Amino acid sequence: MTDIDAIHAWRELGRRLRLANEALEPALRTFGATSAADFEALELLGRAEGGSLPQRRVQEALGLSQSGTSRLTTRLERAGLLRRTASATDARAALLHVTDAGRHVVHEHRAVYEQRVREELRSLTAELLGTPEPPTPRTLGEDATSALGGVLQFGESMLSMGSGAVTVADAIHVREALEPLMLLEAAQYRTEDDILDCEKILAEMASHLNDGKSFYLADWSLHRRLASICRNNLLRQVYESLLSTLQEHVDSVVPTEGLKDYLRRRLVVHTEIIGAIASGRADLVRQAAHDHAITGISSRVDATP
Repeated sequence: MTDIDAIHAWRELGRRLRLANEALEPALRTFGATSAADFEALELLGRAEGGSLPQRRVQEALGLSQSGTSRLTTRLERAGLLRRTASATDARAALLHVTDAGRHVVHEHRAVYEQRVREELRSLTAELLGTPEPPTPRTLGEDATSALGGVLQFGESMLSMGSGAVTVADAIHVREALEPLMLLEAAQYRTEDDILDCEKILAEMASHLNDGKSFYLADWSLHRRLASICRNNLLRQVYESLLSTLQEHVDSVVPTEGLKDYLRRRLVVHTEIIGAIASGRADLVRQAAHDHAITGISSRVDATP
């Protein structure tokens, strides 16, 4: 497989998400919300602590202009889906609060919307990362990551899978390119409850040092929980789709000498990630993301037919 055409991937991703948005809009109109942006604003507010955010924060998250955000807010306010109040700390700033009716709209349509988005993302992932004809060896990362006969070297461990080892290797490569962005978002928006949840998953990982597959399932659960903090919906959805590619293909972890020690070191790395996110310091988060990386830009992926 040739290297991913980033421009094509980005254009195609935008097209597929537009299709998902268009499929949602007819149902939203019956509630007074006229676009997917309306839904995303309500969903964003519903995720926020207390169900409220500064209007400026919503504008930045949705990538709208100031006038576009004002029109969206007025439209949803008239429909009874959100309310707008003045900030207690800055009279010039507005706070947006999702109403019970707004939460109902999100509850009614989130599952359908997420399913459509996941379908489009999986289809795109299959197109971009599909198993190729017997490939020419190419570079991927500093740790040797090879796909031979359904076994993928994953750091210092070996993942066994029935098929798709090259696809998984590519998914790891793309996921790790997104990892710093996802962790920085998580650090920006994390709450105490988010950190407590992550610490519980760390404890679960610690309990599975003798079971490689269970350890990695908990590991990926931790990353999915971190991704859930992100308010950049596109980043979160793409990242979660790549995690799903990992989980769906791995059958087992080959019990090799030194595996438990390696998993113990990975647990330390993940503990440092959560500590960095809890601190909110971007420099610590970037360092933790660097330490976490399995692949980089210099190792080889080879596959046998």
